[in-house]
Amino acid sequence: MSQQPPPGWVPPGYPGPGPDSPAASGPAGPSAYGPGGYGPPPGVGWSVPVHQPGVVALRPLRLGDFFDGAFKTIRRNPAAMVGLAAVVTTVFLVVPLVLTLVLAWTGDLTTGVLSDPAAGDGTALSTLDGGTAMSVLGSLFGALATVVLNGMLVHVVAQAVLGRRTGAGQAWAVTRGRLLGLVGLTVLNLVLVLLLLGIPTVAGVLAGLAGGVGVGFLVGVPLFLAGLAALAFVQVRYFLLAAPALVLEKTGVLASVRRAGRLSHRQFWRLLGVMLLTTLVVGVVSQVVAVPLGLLGLAGPLLIPGTGGALVLVFASYLSQVVVGAVTTPFTSAVVALQYVDQRIRKEGLDVQLIAAAAQQPEQPTPGPR
Repeated sequence: MSQQPPPGWVPPGYPGPGPDSPAASGPAGPSAYGPGGYGPPPGVGWSVPVHQPGVVALRPLRLGDFFDGAFKTIRRNPAAMVGLAAVVTTVFLVVPLVLTLVLAWTGDLTTGVLSDPAAGDGTALSTLDGGTAMSVLGSLFGALATVVLNGMLVHVVAQAVLGRRTGAGQAWAVTRGRLLGLVGLTVLNLVLVLLLLGIPTVAGVLAGLAGGVGVGFLVGVPLFLAGLAALAFVQVRYFLLAAPALVLEKTGVLASVRRAGRLSHRQFWRLLGVMLLTTLVVGVVSQVVAVPLGLLGLAGPLLIPGTGGALVLVFASYLSQVVVGAVTTPFTSAVVALQYVDQRIRKEGLDVQLIAAAAQQPEQPTPGPR
């Protein structure tokens, strides 16, 4: 177990820049790593010691630092990262699970059968009626669980940067007051997605009804692609770093979006590149975990007729969400939190504040080899 800090010592809460913060002296803030914190001039090596009290060095981060820091955070805080992700996802799936059991008890959770027109021998393709609705409901509740987890895990990563371990109970106690804000941020994001993608889709459909299918495609496809590009831009500029700002700086929903916009200014391609690579890694891992469970679920209706097969399929879907969420959500959340820390180091000299904070806390026992 790690030592507890002495009475009166308060760990930094990653507050936003105020009149006394390093960022107040200029748009980039002073830093030990050159103007704006972007590193020394070309051809000049690092001339100052690199401090690393926690999972990453307190300097502008490189690509490898994000992934390495995320893995280290998970290894050092398994209960607060993987364990908490599994528990929270499971809790959020209780409602869909109960409804699934009710449908099974009433006989409404059955396997529908559709004939395959390509097979002249009457071969059937299995689909679900009530089970489909329960799987969709489970996905929605799983998305809400991810929102909650992102906020809780951001705090764990913030403490890991200082070399401090966080328990699941500590993470919940610190972040539970920010849950409504996180849900509000998610709703705002969802409304934006519906507007940017829904309006072009509706425009294409209306154009198709008025002038034919060809006109609908000519109008709808370019508008949809433009909306998709706009959505990617807004997501990276204004929503990617909003959750860390909302939790760590204790801001409101709109204030966190504005704060994320300031931190991501002129950093769009850097942030986008890291997240695209993270999404690729997470996607591969998710498929490795989800495909076997998906095959198990599909075997249910084929081997067990009626309600039993439907239950196997729905339960396999829920189990897949729990396992995939426990494996991938901590990693993605850690990368996003480290991107937030990186931008504040680059623009506000947060490294100076973190070095000072790390020097004030008591030394912790050196962990054994991992």
